[in-house]
Amino acid sequence: MAKKAVVKFDKKGLSSLGAEKLAEILLEEAAANKPLKIRLQAAIAGEGGSAKICAMLDKRLDQIEKSTSRITAAKSRDMAVELSGMVRTIHAELGSVDRLAASERMLRLVAMQLLLLHRLYDRSVKLEKFFDQANEAAVSLVSDLDPAQQIALVPTIEKMRSADLSSEQDDFFTRLMTGLSVEAAEDWKAFLQKVPAKNRTYPSALGLLQLLAQKQGDFKRMSALEDLKPEMFQNSLQMAQLLFDAGQFEDALIWARRKPKGMHMVYVGGIRAAAGPEYGARERKLLETEILDRLKRRDEAQKLRWDIFCESFDVDMLRQYLSKLDDFAEFDEMDKAIALVLADKNINKALLFLVQWPKLDLAAQYIIDHAKEWDGRYYEMLSDVSLALRDDYPIAATVLDRALLNDILNRNLSPAYEFAARCLAGLEEMSSRISAETSLPSHVQFMQGLRSKHARKYSFWMLVPHELR
Repeated sequence: MAKKAVVKFDKKGLSSLGAEKLAEILLEEAAANKPLKIRLQAAIAGEGGSAKICAMLDKRLDQIEKSTSRITAAKSRDMAVELSGMVRTIHAELGSVDRLAASERMLRLVAMQLLLLHRLYDRSVKLEKFFDQANEAAVSLVSDLDPAQQIALVPTIEKMRSADLSSEQDDFFTRLMTGLSVEAAEDWKAFLQKVPAKNRTYPSALGLLQLLAQKQGDFKRMSALEDLKPEMFQNSLQMAQLLFDAGQFEDALIWARRKPKGMHMVYVGGIRAAAGPEYGARERKLLETEILDRLKRRDEAQKLRWDIFCESFDVDMLRQYLSKLDDFAEFDEMDKAIALVLADKNINKALLFLVQWPKLDLAAQYIIDHAKEWDGRYYEMLSDVSLALRDDYPIAATVLDRALLNDILNRNLSPAYEFAARCLAGLEEMSSRISAETSLPSHVQFMQGLRSKHARKYSFWMLVPHELR
């Protein structure tokens, strides 16, 4: 008997069901699936041309834009599903017949982002994820248009940008500018240049004009536009890095040395935030040394590296400094650096350098020499030091852990109790490796003293395993 052919779940297999059966299934599913229903309606409307698809989509977009009710968590999930389906519909159904119209509708979706997110009772990850997808889709559609079509969209894009008073969508407009043709970018430039200085979106407009100047290789124009920004919106470090990457080293040095005088706006992980004048100080100094190297100003670069090291005990900066020295000169300079560290009054900073370099033998002796000076308030800074020393220098690690543990309990530093409990576990483990001939009290004696003095620190002892108490 002949074997029956297996029908696969693919285009051919579905076609074998026949149009009537497929229509029944789709109608049944569309009744419970709004995105599918919209997709099917758009496909049917598309038989009459793109105008009918646009009318159908615009009707729903109008309804969403006009609504003012607050959006609950459940409603936000439903809306994310519906809007995601709309993105697919715009791409597949409208984009296949009229890419300009599809781009216009996708931009409308992106423009609704602030409107919808501000109506939420609580944050909606699904809606945020949807708008990320919509942004990607809009940039992709607009970038694929020919210059004339892009120019037709410029007034719409500028209207969206000018409505974003808090510059929450700056990243989107930046990506959009990057994808525009020269002709469309110049057209948008004409709009941006007319934004008055008192307008809240003025810094945003200047940022886009800078991006255009960068695309055109006009770095003098970029610098001039940065100077036009209000002081709190200037980012001299970013400007210096851009100019450095472009090989404009003289101008990059000027901007690297222009330190902020007060609070200024920066982007951290794509989110705009206020930062103090010391934000990015290390990166700024590192960049300045690199710029000086490129300008063949070696002595200035080396002096700056040494000054930075003397101020911060930055391990990477010292390595850079030593690597630029003549052969064999690094030995004397290394001795000089170690002497400077050991003489410093900030014992926490000095110890961290010795461990990070690493000079663990010196670090171990340094801990013992300053046994009575370790401060439990710096437990976070010193949390990994004893771990680095436990294997080879258990006595020094024990001295440090005991000192921090005692000081934490003496000061009632309850946020540090969890760290103190971990110290206790480490002390128990190291006790078997410490010779009885040392001048240190035994672990048993230390624990007796700890229990006697701090017996009422219940919130600490609750964190200590029973067998270690």
